[in-house]
Amino acid sequence: MRHYYPTALLLCSLCAATPFATAQNTTNLPTSMYGVGELSASDGGRYAGMGNVGIALNRIGFQNTLNPAAITRMDSTCFTFDVGASASYARYSFLSEHSASGTGNPNRISMGFRILPRWYAIVGAAPYSSIGYVIQTEEEVEGVPGSYTYSLFEGTGGLYRCYLTNAFALTRQLSVGVNLGMITGTVTQSETQESAIVKYESSKRAFYADFGVHYEFATSSQRMWAAGVVFAPSFPISHDNTLTYSNSSTSESVDKGYHSRTQYLPAHLGTGFSMTTPRWVLTADYNYLDWSRNSSSYTSMKYENQHKLNIGGSYVTNPRLPRSTELMGGVGFSNSYINLKGGKMQYLEVSAGASFPIRYSYLSLGATWRKQINSRSNLMQESRFSLNLNLTFGERLSKAKLK
Repeated sequence: MRHYYPTALLLCSLCAATPFATAQNTTNLPTSMYGVGELSASDGGRYAGMGNVGIALNRIGFQNTLNPAAITRMDSTCFTFDVGASASYARYSFLSEHSASGTGNPNRISMGFRILPRWYAIVGAAPYSSIGYVIQTEEEVEGVPGSYTYSLFEGTGGLYRCYLTNAFALTRQLSVGVNLGMITGTVTQSETQESAIVKYESSKRAFYADFGVHYEFATSSQRMWAAGVVFAPSFPISHDNTLTYSNSSTSESVDKGYHSRTQYLPAHLGTGFSMTTPRWVLTADYNYLDWSRNSSSYTSMKYENQHKLNIGGSYVTNPRLPRSTELMGGVGFSNSYINLKGGKMQYLEVSAGASFPIRYSYLSLGATWRKQINSRSNLMQESRFSLNLNLTFGERLSKAKLK
């Protein structure tokens, strides 16, 4: 198997280079200026059409990023690769103002393989959050009626995560796993007024880890049940900050460091349940994210703990075949971790998709419609339609399974 090692090393190198792709903007939402930006709801994957569920899913050909314990069904005879991309179109409205934007980016790359008979691993990279906004304001100059000062606020960048997943099959029913990785990226925010520009650039990085358990049992020869639990502690985010001031009218410029409040990754607790028959897979996830360690530097914004509930299912069109087309659907409801002026923001998501076998690969398509539901009418409204494309393929190690 020596001639397969260069392929593994090549993908590891590609994962190291992925930040240049995954750190691109995937949002134009104005509220992404707060906190760590707009969180990535999902990194796509084969079951993107099921509505971002997977804590209890442990299936062949599925590189699960939601539960590190649920990857012990990977094909042991090959390296399994996952690559994906997403595109979205969003409409925003604020009172009587309306705007629209479109984005498109690669959103995941990973490689899964079996190390030992009961030890499985995944190496990968995916987006964590994104910042992208352009806001223009005008204020009347005091004492000069009819004269206005215009300000422009812009932000770009985001965070991505590189991770190593290890899972161990303790028994045929019970698996445990751990995700270890880094979250890093650069965020640039600027304020422009007349000829003066103040730019804040912050390079962020944080260690993160999450732990998972997956257990499955059969109640009959045609029905399998499974449950999963995941937990991630909170970790601080380190900052390297640079402030740049320039004024074109005076040729004045300043470049120096600045201090900002410490941010923290949220603590995360999630649980999921699934039921599998030869034709059907039905599953549900609940996730809780605790943002209480964070405090806001904006008087109008505070952090809100998040609750997410997702339900999804898939239908196998021909269960007699070893590989068959699957049709998927899902629905989810969650709240934003950002609270603006006491106003809460919730999201309703509806997903649909399909996974098609192509020889030893799977081509998966997922579509998601998301509607922002706010508690107050004077908050930004968003409606978004997203498409996910994912390809799962394998490189055969040998003609026989590993013993």
